[in-house]
Amino acid sequence: MIPLGILSMVALAIIIERLWSLRRKNFLQPATVQTLSGLLASDKYRGAVEYCRRHPGPFTGLVTALVENRQAPYDELKQILEDTGRLQLMSLQRGLPALATIVAGAPLLGLLGTVIGMIKIFAVVASAGSSITEQLSSGISQALITTATGLVIALPALFTHAYLESRAVGILSDIEAQILDFLHLVREHEKVRDEED
Repeated sequence: MIPLGILSMVALAIIIERLWSLRRKNFLQPATVQTLSGLLASDKYRGAVEYCRRHPGPFTGLVTALVENRQAPYDELKQILEDTGRLQLMSLQRGLPALATIVAGAPLLGLLGTVIGMIKIFAVVASAGSSITEQLSSGISQALITTATGLVIALPALFTHAYLESRAVGILSDIEAQILDFLHLVREHEKVRDEED
């Protein structure tokens, strides 16, 4: 039961931290989008990169990758942004692999506790004979508590993990949609500049 208690506390800590961190306003603040949009629209690329470095995060990381590689061929730039997006998704999913491990491990740990309890019970039965029916049923009940505890930990963690995973992917999708707008904006300006030259 002690390892199960530790797992439940770790799972709870991860869930609370991720619920707090994975809020859309933490990643796509309207002020940041507006500021970067203005900087990119007026070709102030150095200012945009400096702004991104002062405000690190998945969104500004992608904007930096876009600005620094803006002169690359379109397909290459798109690939760079996709690779950067994958890296940013990993940062959004921080802690979720550990939560998935707890989801898988808690029921197994509970089952292990039950099996160990049953082995002890049958060892007692073998040495004491059949006169301990009440003790036997009490022991079985205690042994099954570990399995129930493992499931009680795993089931809420499973649903929360799925929710947090979809929230992380949703945030990245919103970020990528905004980056796509910025990509077209930057490409337009580069095209106009090339025509003027």
